[in-house]
Amino acid sequence: MESLSLKSYAKINLCLQLLKKREDGYHEIFSVMQAVDLHDRLTFHKPEKGITIQCDNPNVPKDENNLAYRAADLIFKERNLTAGVRIDIEKKIPVSAGLGGGSSNAAFTLKGINQLFDLKLSLQQLHSLASRLGSDVPFFLYSGQAIAKGRGEKIVPIKLYKDYWLVLICPNLMISTAWVYQNAKIDLTAEKWFINLDFCDNKVGFFESLKQFDNDLEKVVMNRYEIISQIKKTLENSGGIKPSVSGSGPTVYGLFEKKPQAEEVATKLSQGNWQVFMTRPIAFSS
Repeated sequence: MESLSLKSYAKINLCLQLLKKREDGYHEIFSVMQAVDLHDRLTFHKPEKGITIQCDNPNVPKDENNLAYRAADLIFKERNLTAGVRIDIEKKIPVSAGLGGGSSNAAFTLKGINQLFDLKLSLQQLHSLASRLGSDVPFFLYSGQAIAKGRGEKIVPIKLYKDYWLVLICPNLMISTAWVYQNAKIDLTAEKWFINLDFCDNKVGFFESLKQFDNDLEKVVMNRYEIISQIKKTLENSGGIKPSVSGSGPTVYGLFEKKPQAEEVATKLSQGNWQVFMTRPIAFSS
C-alpha cells in the first residue's frame, strides 16, 4: 500500500463536568462525547524519508506544532521506523473551535500510519500513544460515542441515540483552552457522576438525559464573549434543543429532531458573521 485516505471526524461535548483540580495541573473531568459527520480528510503517502504536512488551510501549522505531525513522529520513534510520510490535510473542521479537529487529526494519523505500514499495533497500544499527544486524542480511536474521564484520556465507549441533526455555529474567535480551564469554577456541591446513561440509546432516554447535561466551561466563555450568548439564544429561539458550547468553545451547537428544520435554521443563520455547519452524530468502528 503506497497511500491511504481517511476521514478525520469532529466531536461535540454533550456534557462536560469539572470534578476537581489534579496534582498534575489538569482537571479531572466527566464528559459525554459524540463524534459528528463534519470531517477533515487525511491522505497518507510514503516518501523515502521525513514527515511532511500539506494543508489547504494556511492557519494550520505544518511543523511539530501540528498534532498530526507529532503523532507521526511519535509512532515512527516508538516503532524505530526510518520511513517517511506525507500527510495531506483537506481541512473542513474549523481550527481551535472546540470540535477536536487537531486531536482528531492526531488520532487518525496514528490509525493511518498503523494501516499504511502494517504495524499491527493494538487499540491499547494506539491508546497509549494517543494519551501522550493530548487529552482528547484517545476518544477518536474508539466508536465516536463515549464517556471521557480522568483528564479526558480514560475512554468508556457507550451507545447513544443518534437520529437527530445538529447545527453548529462557530464565530470568528480564537479562545485559549488553557485560559478557559484556568478561569473555570469547580462547584464541589453540585451532584456529579450521577447522570443516568443507561437509556441513552433510545430517543426518550436520550432527550431526558440531555436535560441533565451541562458544560462547566460554558459560563467562562459566555461571560467573556457576548457573541457566544447571542448565538446560544439565537439557536434556542430557532427551535434548537439544549443549545450548548462544545468543549472550551467558541462553537455552539443546537439539536434538531428533523432534517428540514435543521436545514432551514442553518440557511437562515448562514448570513451571520460566523461559520455554520449542519451535521449529524455518527458512530464508527474502532
